[in-house]
Amino acid sequence: MENAEVLNNVDYAYVEGCSSSSSSSSSVDENEIYSVYFKGLVREEKANDSEMGGVGIGIGVVICDSMKHMIFESSKAMNSRGDTCRLEARLEALIEGLTSAKQLGIRRLRFFCKSRKLYNYLIDDENAEEGLNMETAEELRMIPTIGRVKSLRAQFEECSPSLVRKDDAEFGRRADNLARKAKSPQVSCPEVISKETCEICMEDTDVVNMLSVHNCTHRCCSSCAKKHIEVKLREGTLPKCPQDGCHSDIKIDKCINVLSPELVEVLNQRVKEAKIPVLDRIYCPYPRCSNLMSKTEVLNYSKSRNKNTENGCRICFKCHGPFCINCKVPWHNEMTCSDYKELHPYSCIEDEMLSSLAKRNSWQQCIKCSHMIELDVGCYHIICRCGHQFCYTCGSEWKENKATCNCPLWDEDRIIY
Repeated sequence: MENAEVLNNVDYAYVEGCSSSSSSSSSVDENEIYSVYFKGLVREEKANDSEMGGVGIGIGVVICDSMKHMIFESSKAMNSRGDTCRLEARLEALIEGLTSAKQLGIRRLRFFCKSRKLYNYLIDDENAEEGLNMETAEELRMIPTIGRVKSLRAQFEECSPSLVRKDDAEFGRRADNLARKAKSPQVSCPEVISKETCEICMEDTDVVNMLSVHNCTHRCCSSCAKKHIEVKLREGTLPKCPQDGCHSDIKIDKCINVLSPELVEVLNQRVKEAKIPVLDRIYCPYPRCSNLMSKTEVLNYSKSRNKNTENGCRICFKCHGPFCINCKVPWHNEMTCSDYKELHPYSCIEDEMLSSLAKRNSWQQCIKCSHMIELDVGCYHIICRCGHQFCYTCGSEWKENKATCNCPLWDEDRIIY
């Protein structure tokens, strides 16, 4: 139900007793710098006998032109989590203010903070997250909200923070009063679920279902994030930010609610692998262990266990089993590596089966890191994940991005037009 009244040339509209807003009829000057004042207050809703209580946010927003004439004001109540803090409430109020300014067609603005702490977070937009100490759960929860603020600010030609001054106190108090009005427990409102457009699929998604990348604050919906991570894990690579051209790492704790437990385990393994250079990786050959280690670290560990390492013997960190670093098998006591390889060309039956499969399908194995490669489409110039370059046809090394063999560079059947 809508009621409207005219007061001092301002139209007030009240919607379902949940929120109210007003705006003047004057047009917006695209070159003018406007001022946005906002306030967010946490409110506790009392429960009925048969219902549970909750926590909401009262939001007040005032927008003025450069002549200090108020052109817009809004009072809004919205539901939130039970652990919402005051700083989160103020950020939600700022989001409401920036959204309203965008809808009014404003291109340049300053938003005024009464909180010095919030101002310090937002004074440098590029490093907003670095302003957080990340020491408390409260601060960690604010990362997605700060990401939304950053995304909104980028949509303006000019959008900078400022502290409330004495001559701005009137509008600051007005925003406070509007927030208190919305915070009033007598005002009940249906749950308001904010929407955000996913930059990958361009679909409007509930904010709670958006995933924010830690370092760059790019955001996408959980569905796109899941698909992106799954594809990269299947390719054997560590997922990065899905935004085109961005290479920020995706934090594991951000993906726990998006991925299955199996994929989270695979992602953990990929993160661990990424910390060790490809040529320095070694896996424990004992089937019940298979621990990933660095060759350098396992050498130092083996020496600390008073083990003779000159013959290739190493000790696993995890299971403490001895193994051969050269043959990549459990330690062959009283037998040299050459003797062992002569008796056992393959370290295990699985390696023999893989070698047979590779020959049948004409796969190539990188001579530098032993990674098996299958070419599906494209030219025969292969760049392995370890950086080694070679010819897929004969395996000859490429030097300085040039072939050292006379094999053809491509086959028509493998080229996509």
